[in-house]
Amino acid sequence: MTVTIDKLRKFHLFKDLIDRELEVIAEYATEERYPAGRRIFEEKALATNLYLVIEGKVSIRMGEHLRAKQLEVDTVGPGETFGWSAITEPYTFTAAAWTLEETGVIVISGDVLRHIFESNCYIGYPVMRGIASVISGRLRSIREEFVKLLQKP
Repeated sequence: MTVTIDKLRKFHLFKDLIDRELEVIAEYATEERYPAGRRIFEEKALATNLYLVIEGKVSIRMGEHLRAKQLEVDTVGPGETFGWSAITEPYTFTAAAWTLEETGVIVISGDVLRHIFESNCYIGYPVMRGIASVISGRLRSIREEFVKLLQKP
């Protein structure tokens, strides 16, 4: 299914881009659907794609490799982004992503996005600023969960 610039415009990540810049990204974007309970990617895997949630909910979880309960660091819904590791070194997912309900996403290759960003800073800078905001929010969430764990008897 073709991804339109109107669909991309709904994401905070692209709020500062003009139509011509959104068209460049839309050319390489595709839509995918996942059923509830599906793992989209696993923690520590090679990060290849950035995901934008159109509908549904995705749980971002850390500690999949541990026997203890996984730590949910975020829940991502419509208009939000996950999979930012695909555009930041070392290109390895720092958490796993699981659908909580049937979910539709826009998928964009990290390789393609990095190439676009390197060749056009007017696209790259605002999007990377948005990615930094997502990373900051996740770090804050992890910190809060860590403090809660330390306070348990």
